[in-house]
Amino acid sequence: MHLEDVRIEGFKSFSEETEMRFHPGISVIMGNNGVGKSNILDAIVWAMGEDSLFRLRCYEPDDLFFGGNKTQPPAPRVKVLLTFKESQEKDAAGLTVSREMTRDGRERFTLDDEEVAPEDYRGRLSDFQTKDALKTIIRQEQINDLLYMAPRRRFEAVCSLMDLDAGEDLPGDLQDRLARRLKRYMGYLMPEAEVALDLSARNGDKSLDLRMSMSGDRRLRPHQLSGGQKAVTSLALKLALFGQLQSPFYLLDEVEPSLDYTHHKSMQAFLKDVSTRTQLIMITHLRATIELADSLHGVRTRPDGSSFMKFYFLMDKKLLRLYKCC
Repeated sequence: MHLEDVRIEGFKSFSEETEMRFHPGISVIMGNNGVGKSNILDAIVWAMGEDSLFRLRCYEPDDLFFGGNKTQPPAPRVKVLLTFKESQEKDAAGLTVSREMTRDGRERFTLDDEEVAPEDYRGRLSDFQTKDALKTIIRQEQINDLLYMAPRRRFEAVCSLMDLDAGEDLPGDLQDRLARRLKRYMGYLMPEAEVALDLSARNGDKSLDLRMSMSGDRRLRPHQLSGGQKAVTSLALKLALFGQLQSPFYLLDEVEPSLDYTHHKSMQAFLKDVSTRTQLIMITHLRATIELADSLHGVRTRPDGSSFMKFYFLMDKKLLRLYKCC
């Protein structure tokens, strides 16, 4: 199952209906700062049923609507339509969902053009391998949040992500799968590092720590890592966790900003590994990630400040050199 098509109308900076077609593998959204790239990810998670204004980067519901400008009035409604497909075959089975809201707060949800109640909408989405889709997004400003947590709080956060009881131990098979995947991912990103998950309990309080051994037998805890080391360790840990969830895609919003040249190259192998099992929809400015994409989507702004999709193409190095967009 993968996200094939997204249509956005009146949502945030998108004043006119805009269509984006995605493919399995790695899709990169690119463009200058401030053109509305992150609004595309917001639209996807909103259409998947997200109601938290904080997670949608809003202060109030009106922030979801195009606010108008000198030439265009404010949008009276927002609508986002998503199409999922089980494969790229023309006649492959799929699912089309849409969420629509007017400024007075009235909402309309549809599944394959059939209007349904909000609770049925979210419930049916869960039946299509999307149960945890709202959990598999990483924002640039959130990349290191798990590493900065104290071990006890980290254990609680992992249990919350996995819908587990924080009063119980992590299931042994889950802990083993998580540890193996984390080790494999770190093998790409920091081959010189040995990383282990350390689950412990003291006075009834459970903790989850990461312990790393670097070259020269240096033993480090997460807070002792450099900025770049934190970024790659955080990304490896989060995607190892995501691998235990049910989601057709991961949404990654500029998650590689502090990496050095060596780690950029290492990340290519890492992202290729992840994308063999899960669709990646990424916002990035990094050339190394852009060159890895299966499809490219270029976002720009009109003179009035509204966003539009200027180009879309399957990876073609000649076209990439022509646009030179980062």
